[in-house]
Amino acid sequence: MQRLPSRLAALALTLSILCLSAASPAPAAEVVDRIVAVVNGEIITLFDLNERLKPVLEQFKGRQLSDADKQALFKFKQDLLDKLIDDILLEQEVKKFGITVSDVEIETQVQAFKENHKLNEEGFLEQLKLEKMTRQEFVETLRKDILRQRILGVMVRRKVVVTSEDVQRYYEEHKQDFTKDRTVHLGLILLAPGESAAPLRERIAKGEISFAEAADAYSEGPGKGQGGDIGVLEWKNLAQEWRTALEGVAEGQVSQPFIINGREALLTPRTMESGDAQKLSDIENQIRDKIYSEKIQERFGEYMKELRSKAVIENRL
Repeated sequence: MQRLPSRLAALALTLSILCLSAASPAPAAEVVDRIVAVVNGEIITLFDLNERLKPVLEQFKGRQLSDADKQALFKFKQDLLDKLIDDILLEQEVKKFGITVSDVEIETQVQAFKENHKLNEEGFLEQLKLEKMTRQEFVETLRKDILRQRILGVMVRRKVVVTSEDVQRYYEEHKQDFTKDRTVHLGLILLAPGESAAPLRERIAKGEISFAEAADAYSEGPGKGQGGDIGVLEWKNLAQEWRTALEGVAEGQVSQPFIINGREALLTPRTMESGDAQKLSDIENQIRDKIYSEKIQERFGEYMKELRSKAVIENRL
């Protein structure tokens, strides 16, 4: 069953950050309620902050915090507090511009979510229970998300334009990122320890035996019984000795003998794809979406910086 797109997604991210920092929960004695920030008169309490951290911190109960862990956790708390401040600023903008979303719209989104995830009401409520959310909490989270998207649509998205020149320039500067991966469909013969591959290669070259027949008869590696076929592999993922053995070998030809883990081997490229650069016309929309996303993030950062510059914010953490 798929997870709900809720605040739990953010918590999953915070969990990974905490794991990387080797952080663990702060001692219970530190969990007291006080004001940690004031945003244009609206307060954020330590309780609010710890409630957002609680589902993550519960994963680390019983562990002792080192000084480095405490510093990492405090830095994380500061980052989360900044996020809560931004949330309040956005909510204040929503109120300022009178942006609303009706209950009918919200319920339509809830029904669409259930249909997309193949959930009936009972299954939906069961999933919410697993996420430790009530239906009302899910609805309110959804309402806030929609309202924020609308204010961003008004204040950010309408100011972002991607021109054809932007797309062309990005394509020229990042051509290497839009190259189809070079691939090769390989056949392999891996001989037993101490056996030489040169005589077998000579027999294959003379037509006395095919590569596939030789692989099934003599190979002790992957693909035995299948003519030595080991499938289509990306060139970039091949070990260097494999690449060296295949250099200059055309489709259907056989490589010179080379060593794999102390045993002699032969390769044949059944087919090869060169990995030519993709045409701009084939990936124009992909590039446009990428540029648009980057510009949105940049404009959003500018917008939030502007909101902060006009706001009265006290950080007391």
